Amino acid sequence: VCLIPTTIGALLAAIGIAGMDRALQANIIAKSGRAIETAGDVDVVLLDKTGTITIGNRRASGFIPVGGYSVEELGRLAALCSLADETPEGKSIVQAFERQQPNREPVAVPAGAKFVPFTAQTRMSGVDLPSGIAVRKGAPDAVLKFVAQHKGEAPGELHKVVERVAGQGATPLVVAQGPQAVGVVVLEDILKAGTSERLERLRKMGVRTVMITGDNPLTAATIAKQAGVDSF
Repeated sequence: VCLIPTTIGALLAAIGIAGMDRALQANIIAKSGRAIETAGDVDVVLLDKTGTITIGNRRASGFIPVGGYSVEELGRLAALCSLADETPEGKSIVQAFERQQPNREPVAVPAGAKFVPFTAQTRMSGVDLPSGIAVRKGAPDAVLKFVAQHKGEAPGELHKVVERVAGQGATPLVVAQGPQAVGVVVLEDILKAGTSERLERLRKMGVRTVMITGDNPLTAATIAKQAGVDSF
């Protein structure tokens, strides 16, 4: 029994603290009582894919050449593009090439070469060689645009490879050497254990889940289906 309104302020604060304490027991940190109150009104949750739904740190698992190139040539060019790439993905590409070619000299960049870092605008990275040849790796549509700018045309088989890799839930990175598409690097993306069960619990609570990703639509659709999100 309380006297209203003189004690209403104290009651609201107590309710907020109790809610924060209960959330903390479930390993959830709430920064305020207002956050607890707002959470009760949430009916849609947006989840980042890499590192949230999946483990993150995608790893190169294979090289698929096109246009008459060999696996070794594709791997060497992909590794060349990745020598200055400090991301786990970039390092894994170099390591994947070195595993495939254990008896060869480590890949090295010739003197005078210029690295081109990845940006959200270009969605590519690579290296400009002293010979004038530009090598790039990145999102399929971005690299195909790069090939077209160099008056080249990608072989028809490249599109089938990209679709096949994406359809398996992996991420395809296309590698190009000037006007020529060389092939595809396969990056594996692994779901976190228990993701589907957690998303199903949210669904039963009436919360709709949406996955956010910069991946190509086919890969996104496959991961979304595996995870059990409502949309992506």
